[in-house]
Amino acid sequence: MAQFPRLSNREWEVVKLLLQGKSNKLIASSLGISDRTVEFHLKNIYAKFQVSSRIELILKLVNATGGLEIQKLGHSTVASTGEIAENKDRLNLRMSWAKSFIGKEIDMKKLLTSKHVLVGVMTTLFTGTMWVSALLYSQSLFPSEIKAWVAPLITVWVIIGLTGGLIGKRYGNTLQRVFFSALFGAGLSPFTVIPLMMFVVLPIGKLAEWLGMIDPATMPNDVATNLTMIVMITIWLFVGIFIGIMLLFLTFKKPEQANVQAQASGQSL
Repeated sequence: MAQFPRLSNREWEVVKLLLQGKSNKLIASSLGISDRTVEFHLKNIYAKFQVSSRIELILKLVNATGGLEIQKLGHSTVASTGEIAENKDRLNLRMSWAKSFIGKEIDMKKLLTSKHVLVGVMTTLFTGTMWVSALLYSQSLFPSEIKAWVAPLITVWVIIGLTGGLIGKRYGNTLQRVFFSALFGAGLSPFTVIPLMMFVVLPIGKLAEWLGMIDPATMPNDVATNLTMIVMITIWLFVGIFIGIMLLFLTFKKPEQANVQAQASGQSL
């Protein structure tokens, strides 16, 4: 453990017990010292590792060793006899929580920094930008109209790409499949906005008007425009995610080689 800062024997004992998920009181009981002494050692340990909490210390140890030394440190040889059943339950609960938290943190960090996520996010950002550029070029949309919705649109594109990248990485999809999933997810979903607005959102709006929940005659134009944009962006988001996920799991069966061989043998005859 040469990569770690220099700790005293007592400080290493505190670290080992801390990695077992023990509280300051249980560490003090195990080592036969006071709670204040444990706090003093922890303060020095945090300073040497340049962290400010238990979780930061554990994550730093995991990152420094790849998790190889954590298991060794976590199985301390310090005697813990005399612990009552309540303390054991607390210890098991803390250990389970700590292991679960660390595992999720490490897995999520690996997933978020994977090439699959990068490909997914970059592809959806590019595709979304091309869509907006096409609308501006065709004058179907004006810069003044899109300016307020740039941040929400970017958020939607990132979420679509992030979702496809994470799922693609999780289930072992290739980068090429993630790319096409993100491309078609972000690129095809806008085509569904108008049909869904006409056949789903509009009837729901008319039903709400009939029930007296909304009154279009008294609704300001700005409010109506903002609601329409929010609904359209939401449709883009959910349909984009749906298309992307479907493409990740869509498979095409190749022609069976048996038919090809049969044809070849028939020609040879």
